[in-house]
Parts: sequence; C-alpha cells; structure tokens
Amino acid sequence: MTPQPIDILNKKFGFPAFRHHQKEIISRVLSKKDTFVLMPTGGGKSLCYQIPALIFEGVTIVISPLIALMKDQVDALRVNGIAAAFLNSTQSQLEQSDTIRQLENKQLKLLYLAPERLLGNDGQFIVFLKRIQVSLIAIDEAHCISQWGHDFRPEYLMLAKLKQELPKVPVIALTATADKLTQKDILSKLALKTPQTFLSSFNRANIQYFVEPKRNSYQRLLNFLSGHEEDSGIIYTLSRQSTEDLAARLTAEGYAAKPYHAGLERQVRQQHQELFLKDDIKIIVATIAFGMGIDKSNVRYVAHMDLPKNLESYYQETGRAGRDGLPCQAMLFYSYADVMKLKGFAEVENNAEQTRIMLKKLDQMAEFCQIRFCRRKYLLNYFDEEAPDQCGGCDVCLTEYEKIDGTVIAQKALSAVARLDERFGMNYVVDFLRGSRSEKLRPEHKALKTYGVGADLSKEDWMQYIKDLLAQNYLQKSEGEYPVLKLAQKSTAVLRGKEKVMLIKLGERAEILTETPPYEAGLFLDLKALRNQFAIKENVPPYVIFSDATLIELSTYLPQNKPEMKQISGFGEIKLEKYGKEFQEKIVRYCQEHQLQSRIRDKKPKRQKKASKERTTDTKLSSFESYKEGLSVAEIAKERNLSPQTIEGHLAHFILEGSIEVTELVPESKIPAIIQAIQAHGDAVLGSIKQALGEEVSYGEIKAVINYLKKSKKIP
Repeated sequence: MTPQPIDILNKKFGFPAFRHHQKEIISRVLSKKDTFVLMPTGGGKSLCYQIPALIFEGVTIVISPLIALMKDQVDALRVNGIAAAFLNSTQSQLEQSDTIRQLENKQLKLLYLAPERLLGNDGQFIVFLKRIQVSLIAIDEAHCISQWGHDFRPEYLMLAKLKQELPKVPVIALTATADKLTQKDILSKLALKTPQTFLSSFNRANIQYFVEPKRNSYQRLLNFLSGHEEDSGIIYTLSRQSTEDLAARLTAEGYAAKPYHAGLERQVRQQHQELFLKDDIKIIVATIAFGMGIDKSNVRYVAHMDLPKNLESYYQETGRAGRDGLPCQAMLFYSYADVMKLKGFAEVENNAEQTRIMLKKLDQMAEFCQIRFCRRKYLLNYFDEEAPDQCGGCDVCLTEYEKIDGTVIAQKALSAVARLDERFGMNYVVDFLRGSRSEKLRPEHKALKTYGVGADLSKEDWMQYIKDLLAQNYLQKSEGEYPVLKLAQKSTAVLRGKEKVMLIKLGERAEILTETPPYEAGLFLDLKALRNQFAIKENVPPYVIFSDATLIELSTYLPQNKPEMKQISGFGEIKLEKYGKEFQEKIVRYCQEHQLQSRIRDKKPKRQKKASKERTTDTKLSSFESYKEGLSVAEIAKERNLSPQTIEGHLAHFILEGSIEVTELVPESKIPAIIQAIQAHGDAVLGSIKQALGEEVSYGEIKAVINYLKKSKKIP
C-alpha cells in the first residue's frame, strides 16, 4: 500500500500538519507535473520534494548550490532514518564510488548534487542517471539561474538542458526569494513543461526589522549585542578584511566570533562554519559568501554592518534568523555613502538594461532604510504582497513619532530644489541650504537668495527632513546612478502657502517586545545538555537532533509517556525511538523534583505562543544555572564579567517564570515598601521608583518585586 504524505509527515518528520501550500505542492509533484515553488525561508520547502521522494519508487536528484547545504540536508535526513547521500568535491574517490554503488543497488531515496556535477564532463553523469530510475529532480535555490536574481550563478544555466536529457522526469524548482521579473526568468530558463506556480506569503512574522544610522556603528552594534550575549547570530559585512577585523574586535570584547569569507582557505572556512553550526562559537562575521541554505534553526539575529545590494539579498540573509519560528531580530546599519559605494559595482558591462535594473533595486534598498512607515509593509509590497499599514514588529511601528509643523522647513527645501532647477542630488541641496563654503558648490548658486536659508539646522536634520518629504511625496527622486531631487505635484500648494506640512521629529526607539511560550527554564537547560550529548555522539549540529522550538515545547507541556511525547512537534517515529526514552526520563525526573505534572492537555492542535514581555535568553539562563549551583549574585557577576545589577535583572526574570521565589532575591522586610512605591509610581519607569526608595533598594530588587506582582496577577 502506497504511504500517504500526511503519514510520512507525522511519522518521519514529526510534524502534525502541512503548512503554506505544502499539501497541494506535494499532490502536484506526485502527479509527475513540473512545479515552481516560492516559499519563505524556514517555510518548509524541502518537504515539498523530500516527501514525494519517499513515495516514488526511484531516487530523487536534488540540485544544490553549496556543499554546506548538501551536508546539512543529508545529516538531517539520516537522523530521521532516511537513505540520503551527496556527491561533491570534498569526498574521496572511495566515498564517491560507494555512493554510486548505493545508487545502482537502489539503496538511496535522495541524492544531492551541484549543477556542474550533474551536467559536467560531457554529460557522463546524465548517461549514468538514464540507466537508473530517477523519479524526480528538485532544483533548490532556483533564483541562482536568473541574471535578475540576487545570487546569479552561471553554472545554473546548464540546468536548461535537464528537460532535454530527462524529458519524462518531473522537475520541481524552489526558491525563497524572487520578484516577478526573477520568477519569469526562472521559468523561462528552466524550460519547464506547463508548470504550476505556488506562491506563499513572504511574511516572516517572527522577525523584527530595525534600521539604525551607520554613524558610530560599532558601538551601536555592541549595544545591540548586549541583549544577545549567548545567542547565535550572523553579522554581514561588505569586504573580506572587515569580516576579519570585526571578528577580532568582538573576540577582544569577549564574544565567541569567527570570520568567514571566500578568501579564507577552504579548511578554515569549513572549520569556522562547523564551530558555528555546533554552537561552539556564537557569532559568524561574514561576507555574502556565507549562508545560502544554512539550516541552523536557532539563529536569533542577523546584523548588516553594510548595505545589501538589493531587497532580495536582504530578505534572504535576514531569513536565516528564526527558522525555528521563535522571535528574532534583523539589524541594519545604513548610510547613504554605502549607496554611492554600491553604485560603483552595479554597472554590468555592455548591458545597459541590466545596469538600469540593478540600480533601481539598489535605490529600493536605500528607500527601505529611509522610510518612516512600516518596514515589513514596504518589504512585502516589494514582493507584490499586500500588508497592513502597521506590523508592530519593526522599529518604525515600535516607535512613537512626535509630529511638528514643518511647513517652513518644507518650503525652504522645495524652494532650494526649484532654484537649483531640479538638477542636483540630496547632498548638494543640503549643502546649498546650509550655506556650505565647499568648492563643490557652484559660485552662481552661492549668489542665489535661497543659499544658506537652512543654516540653523544640521546636515543630519536636513537629510532626515528631505527623506520625510520624499516619503510623503512632496519631493521625488530620479532613477539612475546619480539621482536628483525633483518637485512633485504636491509641491506647488506648499510653496504657495496653501498646504500645511507635518514632519516627523524622531523619537527614541521603543522597547522591543517579543513573544515566547512560558516554559520551565531549568528543564530547558537540562534538555539542551542532553541534546548536545547526542549531537557529539552522532557528529551533527545540535539543531539537527531537535530545534530549540522542540525543546521549548517539551519544557512547556512536560510530556510524561510515549503517547504524549508523540504530540510534540519534531518527534517522528525514528526520533521517538532513538531519543524519546532519554528525553522522557529527563522530563519525568524534573517533574518529580519540582512536583509538576504533564500539561499536554493544554497543548492546542497547533502550537500557540503566549505573550511575554521578556525573552528567556541564553545569557539569562547562564546566570540562572550558576545561581542553581549555589553562587551568589556577586560571584556570578565576577565569573561572567558582568555587573551585579545585570545579574540581578537576569535572576528577576525567573520570578516571572516561576523558577525563583521573590524572597530569594529580596529580603521580606523590603518588599512592602517596594510594593507601595510601585503602586504609587507605576511599573513603567524604574527610575521614579528607585528615587522614591533611595539607596537601600537596588534596581534588581525593584524588578524582582515587579515580576512577583505580575506573576501573582496583581499588576498587568
């Protein structure tokens, strides 16, 4: 009897239900029809060909652009008991011969290849494949075939021959990132036969997007990382040298960081990547040479020190965070100087049309950084997807902006653009407004009446106000390598004093709010340690055994027996048999020690996340673990090279989680006075409470009592 896709999903992969369009895509593939899939990173693209591969009789060939991606996928499949292998240049002749033998003996269900291996050497491997039963060809990262794509690879162009050489074998092409132009190019170059296209939402709801000025970016980066000390993260830079310099500086600051770029020896690159995948280092500082297809599920942030060249690249790179579905952040440091630098690389020799499109994409990337409306909306609209005006998950939506009457400011800016005959860019216009004495300004312009009328504002302020005027369509910007400012239709009414203009006075960024399920933090630590033991034993990254999301689900619902364990996402039949007993014993022992019972009845059919105002980060867990071992706050602070106040804040968090009692951190005699001060001043501003209580009470003690009140529902 032929197995059903849903049964394979449950038993082999441990997932309860299909997502996005997976069910329809798999049905299409099983009918042996060509298919094109566009699905966000972490959305489950691989299952769209892996499940059919287990149903078809023959072998499925997967075309993959990177060796790291092949190994990652094969490791994960083998852990689930699926016969998979890869062929690439890292293997010995003996290893490759063994894989060929397995193919001939029908012992493999999936084989991963680079495109040049498939069609190189005068098509010898294709001749071999014609002798065995190939049931499906999957082309991963299909955008690599398009010259309009963000990661064009010439070797992918060879794949156009596939339908000629293997006309009866269905093809599924998959990508996470492609605008309409790239989608059309992919379908054309692959010559698919009447393909059906499946487009899923581009929205990665668990990613928060932030853009900050690049000025003093290193210190800004350190500020950002201060909330991610023990989290895994990727930091992208433009040049090879800057990856090494930044990795060295971060290492000196105490972060476990390594560089990654194409100029490093292959062995060094592989070593650094392996350290990152196995959580032996926390930060990889990389050029765009790193990341495509990296399946590490617990990356909590991606930071860009330099501007990506287009929104496709940005979307793909930020999409490497939060593949486990838990909250994560994307930080980008922006300066217009980066735009000018990248324009120098955008020109495609002897191809004016491609140059024009690349410059337009760069302008859209810059515009994304400059807007003062929802960044997620802009990003989704770029990919032709509708989105609400506010997402609540980007710096714009998390910031309250104060509006000012900017009519006079607008009139000065618009008048300057008009006086300069709409022929100059933003920097020139701002220098003109501020009365710059630079020799770059033409003498005849310095004689104009408008010259210097904006000397009371800084260059930074003027740049921001002009960006705001652009966003509100009072000004326009031409396309091309050197865009100039132009008046818009709305400009006339403002210049004549008939329309009032409200401009944004930038405020401070709001506190970042994230969502995580309430779970047993101590048990989560125990389960992570157990997962690491299995990972070391099997020589695979920890997330290949189980994702952090699975461990959090275990720590939330506390399954006590095999049927309950089967209800946890990520526990298929193979993993249940291989690891279930040890994980179950660890959970049962923890529950006995803490007098807890199974909460599996609270589990919704589809896992829900409950809001919490703070994330239980690894750095908090590290402090908590030391506290459990009997260390004092001062001892933990000294051991971790952090301030006692920071450690107090870490431990106070676990009062909210129910793992620590308030009296463990605050003397009972102090609690009534602290509660009275909180009730009098509210819990939003700790400084007011501290001022009322004086030096006898620390910030950590105040936060501990606030969390105690929240835990007991005495304050919201």
